[in-house]
Amino acid sequence: MSALKTDFGGDRGDLFTLMLRTSFLTVVSFGIYRFWRTTRLRRWYWSSIRPGGVPLEYTGTPQEKLAGFLVAVIVLALYIALFNLAGLFVAYSLSDNDISTLTYAIAAAPLALVPVILAARYRARRYILSRSTWLGIRFGMDGGAWGYAWRACMYWALTLATFGLLWPLKTFQLEKYVTDRTWYGTARFHQHGSPFMLYLLALPFYVLGAIIVGVIVLSALETDEVTQGWYVLSLPVFIVLLLVSGLYFRVASVRAMAGLKELGDGMEFGLEPRTGKLLRIHVFGNLISGILVSFVSPVILGLVVGFLYLIGQVDAGAVTDPPPNLAAVMGVLTWLTVFILLGVFRQVFVTYPTVRHVAQTLEIEEPAVLHGIRQRAVDNNREAGGFAEALDVGAAF
Repeated sequence: MSALKTDFGGDRGDLFTLMLRTSFLTVVSFGIYRFWRTTRLRRWYWSSIRPGGVPLEYTGTPQEKLAGFLVAVIVLALYIALFNLAGLFVAYSLSDNDISTLTYAIAAAPLALVPVILAARYRARRYILSRSTWLGIRFGMDGGAWGYAWRACMYWALTLATFGLLWPLKTFQLEKYVTDRTWYGTARFHQHGSPFMLYLLALPFYVLGAIIVGVIVLSALETDEVTQGWYVLSLPVFIVLLLVSGLYFRVASVRAMAGLKELGDGMEFGLEPRTGKLLRIHVFGNLISGILVSFVSPVILGLVVGFLYLIGQVDAGAVTDPPPNLAAVMGVLTWLTVFILLGVFRQVFVTYPTVRHVAQTLEIEEPAVLHGIRQRAVDNNREAGGFAEALDVGAAF
């Protein structure tokens, strides 16, 4: 059987309408509707991605997400309070009653959230997979959030300590940990390959990093002001190139590791996102979003002020020289307008084309393996990604 290609059937106009409506409802409900918005967005995107012409399906509910979020908020509040108390007690005990040292304990408190954030991202992915189906078969993921969290902390620490030299190792090992615990029905995913295959992809990043260090050293040693000025002017160029090379590595590593993933007894995958296209999408998408917000927001605010003037709530003097209460209302309205519109436009001009491009490059090889895959048991997953929602990491689409 030939490889299955992936179609993307979502319409940008439908997404715009969905985002505008659900974002407005999220604001007027003081954020409560965000769980319904996220659920509806996932259902829209999942139904638009169609491997072999068959759409994915998202079966999660906003009610379970809301319940998981409320539980997570309570647990996190207790965790942070206990950690802060323990940190303050230890710092005070070791400081010979010097209260000034307590500021260090308070400043270190956010570090306690790092492993929690990493575990929350893993659990959010597990929940999303457990609520995703294709051809009627559920995806799934084994437990292992805290195992992922301590591994991620260790690899991140090593990466920072080596100034990025272990970035490919971190990328591969964490992806392998997650992939090897992922299922489609009764078939398990496997990540083949080794970290060394990613080092060649990271070579431009390392070369540019070395050039930047060299330029900084030469600039510090240079005595001629003109030559030193050229060194300083060249730095922003190399920094931009460094960021682009970092993006290239992220995209290329995803592409390379996707080609070495295997499902069950021989199903393989091809994923060919292009770095240049993704870069253009993000640069021009964010630029277009900013321009549209700057044009549309004043129009909306003008219509609101005009409506208030017509119904007699404000007069001409208040429009040109608004009183403090009206100025405060207009300030809040401006912020909400920008918040809603920026989210809507970025979804339409950044997220949508990104997902469409990546999805359309997905191919499934040896699809005959699908005939031997059976349904897996339901994963209740009562937490429902609540910690990721509470920490605002990895819970949105």
